[in-house]
Amino acid sequence: MMNVIVAGESGIGKSSLINLIADQQPARTSSDSVVCTVAPESYSVRIDGHDFLLWDTPGFNEGLTDSPRTNYSAQLHSFLRRMSFEGKIDLLLYCIPASRAKMAMVNNYRAICSVVPPTTPIAAVVTHLERHPGQMEDWWANNGHDLGSLGMNFVGHACVTTLPASGTRVLPSSIYERVAESRKALRSLIRRVCLPYCISPSVVAFPSSPLSLYESTQTEFEVILTQDT
Repeated sequence: MMNVIVAGESGIGKSSLINLIADQQPARTSSDSVVCTVAPESYSVRIDGHDFLLWDTPGFNEGLTDSPRTNYSAQLHSFLRRMSFEGKIDLLLYCIPASRAKMAMVNNYRAICSVVPPTTPIAAVVTHLERHPGQMEDWWANNGHDLGSLGMNFVGHACVTTLPASGTRVLPSSIYERVAESRKALRSLIRRVCLPYCISPSVVAFPSSPLSLYESTQTEFEVILTQDT
């Protein structure tokens, strides 16, 4: 069982991100300022035949405006330290908004790096791209370099929307397409980082029979012989 931790500021859509990856609604979400996640919670998800635990975490600075004040960020840091000590972080997804890089975004990244080993794979997930002009991936082409110049380095990225595809609201077909595209991008990112030597069954075409495999191999062998002569 591999562990994927989802981290980011409050209201970035971490719980919705987990629901998107799982293609169901295990994590509680909220559209207002009510705190949804006050302690790390895990959800089991299966990707390409492999089991993962997706960890929803409190947002940075979450709870500091509550009365009484509760610093949930301290709980997040404690959780990351414990998981790091136990060697249980296979991937950390750092969620950032589709806006210009802010100092808070950089500080949160540094806070993560201060409590996890330097070898911990951290990937960026850019959210709130449902209305982005052009392709969602265009955001990274235009802004990815700026993140690197600020000292934020990632093993990979995904540009997504975390809008729920189900519910009472009727969304434009283009949004549904982006939701499906986002789910595919996120699951691919997780598989690529956590299972670098595992080929996805969805991209493998197996021969219909042993004979077809023999014929294919024989053809390739004949081509090599022809080239050598």
